Amino acid sequence: MPKELTVTLSDLEYEILKKMRVVEGEDGEKLHNLLRLYISTIPELKSSEYALKRSENKEELEGLLRDVWAAYELTDNPVEQWEENRVTKLISDLVEINVLVKVGGQDIIPTGKFRTIFKMLLHDIATEDREMDEYSAACMATIQLIIEFSAGSVSKETIRDGTIMINEGWMFAYATAMKRAREFMKTKKMYIEAPAPAAETS
Repeated sequence: MPKELTVTLSDLEYEILKKMRVVEGEDGEKLHNLLRLYISTIPELKSSEYALKRSENKEELEGLLRDVWAAYELTDNPVEQWEENRVTKLISDLVEINVLVKVGGQDIIPTGKFRTIFKMLLHDIATEDREMDEYSAACMATIQLIIEFSAGSVSKETIRDGTIMINEGWMFAYATAMKRAREFMKTKKMYIEAPAPAAETS
């Protein structure tokens, strides 16, 4: 539900707000637009900073990953089992935190920022934990990004459902590409390392 807030600004703060040109709008609308601008800049972290947060929050992240895979126990695609209002609410939440963006009317896609950081994290996670399969790495990357994009403000259910929707819709394609590339390199390495057949002697 939308929340109405009453904010008291000093004369100087109000003058600064009026003169700001980074966002459009008047008074409350401008404050709202400033918040939206801030949200769009939240997840500006380096690869090493994401890695540190994965280490610090390892148990929480692994628990969220288990929640994601638990949703697949009875179906290959949980999204297909969800009611329309659940999907609509989830999309609205993900658009609010700049994970998804609406294009061409009602179509939605992950934002460019989300895709860029996701690809970095997918590579990092799959590299640092060779025992983790590519699809789990994709889910872990998405879980971490939803938390960062929302500044930790969304529920575990939204993290779980958002991870499932985003990966089923778009990001598992990157995991599949990584899996195929790894399999190709493994086969290539085995071929190169295979001993050459002994030369026949007459």
